[in-house]
Amino acid sequence: MRTGIFITGTDTGVGKTIVSAGLVLALRQRGLNVGYMKPIETGCPLVDGEVLAKDARFVREVTGIRDDIDLVCPYRLKAPAAPSIASRLEDVHVDMNYIVDQYFQLSLMHEIVVVEGVGGLMVPLNNNDLVTDLILALGLEAVVVARPTLGTINHTLLTVNMAKMMGIGVAGVIFNGFGKEAIGLPERTNPDEVEHFAQVPILGILPWLKDLDYNALRAGSLLSEFSERININSLLPKDDEY
Repeated sequence: MRTGIFITGTDTGVGKTIVSAGLVLALRQRGLNVGYMKPIETGCPLVDGEVLAKDARFVREVTGIRDDIDLVCPYRLKAPAAPSIASRLEDVHVDMNYIVDQYFQLSLMHEIVVVEGVGGLMVPLNNNDLVTDLILALGLEAVVVARPTLGTINHTLLTVNMAKMMGIGVAGVIFNGFGKEAIGLPERTNPDEVEHFAQVPILGILPWLKDLDYNALRAGSLLSEFSERININSLLPKDDEY
């Protein structure tokens, strides 16, 4: 049975967190017990002596997930850099086996876990491992989050093709941020081009949502966006997976 989905992106800042939160809500609406995990988060501010994982906090607040933060986000690093660099600066060893163990604990608690990556596929996590190694260690398929704007065809095809080369299944692509910039010919035609050349489904196109502000973005509004625009059915566990 599929126990999780890995959310990766063509780059940092493409909207993996908003997509992760929306998928948690949409999968839960279909009757599944859904968990969330962001194994590593960098650029975490220090608030009242606590290293605060902003992305993980956002998803927990919007979705109402109450799993322990040490399961949800085992590595919270302050430096706004790749995990390999941030962990080196803070004298922290990012242990892949530990991440897998924490994921396993979450998978025992939930029918499916949405796992949010850091940056893109080739981001180094430590001196030896990339995000691709983490996906393979978890045994998950990937959903690629991409921008809709000019240049995204190249970035998205590189991401999808690298995943395939590494033996990672790609469940599909979600374009996020439609309308953030003026909508022109590239925005209208990029999804079809990506689907044709990548040979993976386009799961949906999401509009630009201004901020990761859980006080402004309520769960209902985010769920509505996903219900209307994302093909959730293709991410549900199939009957023969039980």
